[in-house]
Amino acid sequence: MSAELLEAAPASDASARRFRGKNKGKRWTRGDGTELAVIRLPLDVRGLDSQLRVEQLYSAMWSVKRALRRDARAAVDAYWAGDVRRNVDAKGWRVELGLSRAGMERRGYRHMERSRHLGRHVTKALVMHQADEVWEGVSRHLFPDESGRRFGRPRTGTWWDYTRIPGRARSHTTARKWETFPLHGTLAGHLDAYRHRDLDQAITTPEQAAGLAPTTSVLAQPRRMPQPTRPRRVETGDVSAKGKPKTRAATWWDHTGPLALVFTGGADSQRGDLVLPVRLPSGAGRWPRLVHFLNNPTTWHKVDLVRRRDASSPGGWAYEAHLMVLTSGYASPATRARRAAAADLNRVGGIDGNVSNLSVVSFPDTFHPADGEIQTSRVELTDAELAALAKAQRKERGRKRALDRSRRATNLNQYGMSARQQARAERREASGLPARHVEVPGGARAVDKAGVPQQTYRRETLSAGYRLMGLAGSERLGAVAASR
Repeated sequence: MSAELLEAAPASDASARRFRGKNKGKRWTRGDGTELAVIRLPLDVRGLDSQLRVEQLYSAMWSVKRALRRDARAAVDAYWAGDVRRNVDAKGWRVELGLSRAGMERRGYRHMERSRHLGRHVTKALVMHQADEVWEGVSRHLFPDESGRRFGRPRTGTWWDYTRIPGRARSHTTARKWETFPLHGTLAGHLDAYRHRDLDQAITTPEQAAGLAPTTSVLAQPRRMPQPTRPRRVETGDVSAKGKPKTRAATWWDHTGPLALVFTGGADSQRGDLVLPVRLPSGAGRWPRLVHFLNNPTTWHKVDLVRRRDASSPGGWAYEAHLMVLTSGYASPATRARRAAAADLNRVGGIDGNVSNLSVVSFPDTFHPADGEIQTSRVELTDAELAALAKAQRKERGRKRALDRSRRATNLNQYGMSARQQARAERREASGLPARHVEVPGGARAVDKAGVPQQTYRRETLSAGYRLMGLAGSERLGAVAASR
């Protein structure tokens, strides 16, 4: 067993560390009746400096997560290999290997301290949250659930699958305490900065704009969002001896303009804070939903920085802030009225989804025919919708064939020739012609004597065209899923 593996928490280091102690105040709890909802806020990173810094932040955090997962795999293997230690004292064996939340956090701190470049882009708070996320996967492997099932060993993963940097929830007991990715600004300030030119000047508050018709345009945001600036000084409310109002140096907490995500961490202070403007959805009827989630900043709870593949965005990635709000999900007034009317009907509904149609049945909740009749309806696709569906299926099959050809062309040693290609090679050999190079082998995968492929799919080489083609297909399927 290596020394790195057992370097979790030596007794001498643990005794030398100073701890803050237990919290003496009342612990904040969310409450049983408090609901949670998440809203996605697109971020504009089109500036060259902002885009570079976000990419460097993701690269640094991916290095931390990869190192933590590799350490976790090694520690898990050592834990299961030590049968005697595990049977005698399983908890002590886990503590010695660093298989705990605190042990995983200390591993992350050591990786950051020993590296020279990580401290320029990330903070210890980000490393701690990432270590906690890795530990959640490890704990699901070490400890079975109620059904006795364990999850597999934590995998290292790939760079393309790393899409989320977890943030820390804000403090609801101390004002102006929100680490990692705080969201600054107000919805009223965003409306004042990017209000539509045709919007009535009498509309000055978000609540007034929410009462407009769904077809009314509220926002007119530019293609490239300007970066909000932090105010320099603000008035304190006191008056000096000369009768002038006193001022103080302002912070981002005093910013009441357009919404922006601010990251103030990292040792690279010469470049300033990382400020990412928020682009709010400006489609028809979107404003009431924004008012429901963003008009009360006290309900903002947590922000995670998330990226998704987007071929049209600079660098191939689109960045979003996933804001968790302490409120229920949004439902339009028409939806709420329809749900209330359905609850007063005292009827039960059932849906049967088939391959080509959807059957809906409604009957009284007492299951007695005297209380009402049974109503049925069927929803079927029209001829135009069937034609569009068939066309989309043909394009999807063509895309999958193109992906398969690209994979075979870049991994020639892992695929054999098809029957037709083999027959042609034999005919050319019998005729004395030189062998022709097969660019895309169409046969089966290369396997060993047991019939197992010699190389897994995840270890094969993929071309840039393959990734772009797969990205375009994923975006299309994501749009279809969102519309459904």
